[in-house]
Amino acid sequence: MKKTLLAVALAQVCLPSMVSAEQTSTDEVMVVTANRFEQPIKNVIAPVSVVTKDEIDAIQAKSLAEVLRRLPGVQVVSAGYGQSTEVYVRGTTSRHLLVMINGVRIGSATLGSADFSQIPLTGIERIEFIRGSRAALYGSDAVGGVLNIITEYQPGESIAEVSAGIGSDGYYQLGGSLAGSIGQSSWGKLAIKGEEADGFSARKEPYEQDDDGFKSRNVIAELGTQINENWKLSLQGYYHDGETEYDDGYFDFVTGDFISTPNAQSESSLYNVAAKASYLSSDFISEFTVAQNQDEARNFSDISRGSTIKTKRDVVNWQNHYQLNSQLEFGGGLEWNRDSVSNTGTAYDKDQRDNTAVYLTSIYRNQGWQLEGSVRSDDNDSYGRNNTWQAAAAYTFTSDIQLSANVGTAFKAPTFNDLYWPNDGNPDLKPEESTNYEVSLSGAHQLLDWRITAYQSDIEQLIAWAPVDPSDPFSPWKPMNVNEAEIKGIELTAGFNTGSLYHDLSYDYLDAQDTDLDKELIRRSKHSAKWNISYLLDQWQFDVSALYRGKSYDDAMNTKELDAYTLVDVAASYYMTDSLILRGRVANLFDEDYVAKETYNVQERSYYATVTYQF
Repeated sequence: MKKTLLAVALAQVCLPSMVSAEQTSTDEVMVVTANRFEQPIKNVIAPVSVVTKDEIDAIQAKSLAEVLRRLPGVQVVSAGYGQSTEVYVRGTTSRHLLVMINGVRIGSATLGSADFSQIPLTGIERIEFIRGSRAALYGSDAVGGVLNIITEYQPGESIAEVSAGIGSDGYYQLGGSLAGSIGQSSWGKLAIKGEEADGFSARKEPYEQDDDGFKSRNVIAELGTQINENWKLSLQGYYHDGETEYDDGYFDFVTGDFISTPNAQSESSLYNVAAKASYLSSDFISEFTVAQNQDEARNFSDISRGSTIKTKRDVVNWQNHYQLNSQLEFGGGLEWNRDSVSNTGTAYDKDQRDNTAVYLTSIYRNQGWQLEGSVRSDDNDSYGRNNTWQAAAAYTFTSDIQLSANVGTAFKAPTFNDLYWPNDGNPDLKPEESTNYEVSLSGAHQLLDWRITAYQSDIEQLIAWAPVDPSDPFSPWKPMNVNEAEIKGIELTAGFNTGSLYHDLSYDYLDAQDTDLDKELIRRSKHSAKWNISYLLDQWQFDVSALYRGKSYDDAMNTKELDAYTLVDVAASYYMTDSLILRGRVANLFDEDYVAKETYNVQERSYYATVTYQF
């Protein structure tokens, strides 16, 4: 029996009738991200992790990074809430992970990635995380995987709740959510949340030693209506406004002193608005989406007013899926997006680009076999046309054992900073390109689920700063397609019960090499493991998470070693009444003193408490 990450996710107001771990099966879980249409997770060849709202509440995560670091194939480097966060998926960087909200791409077109420290957990229904390339369906960025944050109203959902929480380092939060039917055929949803903390000093000396706090205000909203049995319309919105203090500085080459920048701060503002029209019949699904999102950031201090850098993205997508018969189905669509950027301090040489894409996919099932194929063509007016493809096959030997293989190509587009930063950009850059291979053997049994995956990614034309003319010692440096990387790994996952305890384990072996230097890529541990345990006892739920990361290096030449470390978090939830839930959490239970990134501090043992009242 397949189970979710926390198979003991509580039903709403369970109390003594709480479901047991063995009753929670993901055979019935539906996902939409793997192939751009809704399908049972058991029919997906690619490795998929699904994290639900109940699970996020149970582990009492305060940030997206705390959710992701529990998942297979993921390594996270973070200096605390609101601070810079790096997410590595199977050895690839944050730049190689496509992030979406309700299927709509978000992120900065100047930096080339989403800011994980500024993506809230407000209003999330579930998170779908696909490991491995998916560029043949989604285009640029889907090299290491795809992360889809889903806030959409769930049919039949009826929620009215408020929550408040406090914690270490002056942390507090206040939020509420409301969702339900409006009349006979419409629905609405609203979730709001505010967070604030005094924080701790983000960096070590000689940087300024003061508390680096953050503030965050978030809103999720949705309105929708079912016009008839086939058609429905919806309007979804997401807004984030945040402020973060951080440590910065520079060396004065005249005096040789380090000068700490006083009161360095960043302000961020993100929004996404999407209007969707969907048609559904017994064998055909069609969805038309028009969306706009914006990623705006400003860094400033007592000695610098800074500048505001903004990405605005307009998206139009028409996707379709047709079930020909019980064995064969097809999908495809057209997608257009326009990225526009601006900088109040320095104008880009070019501040807009359009991308038009067409994609096709097919799935065939017969007598234990499942075959998948996808192709996509992207035409961008900055860097030209990129064609990607993907092919996968799976064979089920018995009802319990499956062997699968996946191969495909992917690419990462150069950013506006790479291409068009005044005097330093290189408009001749090509996209980074990769070829990805994967083989898996998996089993789904009554008492145990397991999966063994071996994968390899060969990435070429990686963009890095290099001299335009290597033979000239005085040649100017610009972003160039000069680097290559080879990433190999083995991923082991297992989920099982021992009595009332549910265990979710994973181990990752990662060999991520810069092939030019013959060195390990920075901040990627060869060995990492996670062990998540959940336990139900009457009106209580307990969750324990242990994370191990082996040694890694903080520089390209592998001279600065980062030691291995283990972190343990514990959380408890008490369902006091039908309406009142009390929660508590201790993070970094054993007060591990570790270094995730040179010169950066990490949070010591910390405590959190939350109370939720459901009407």
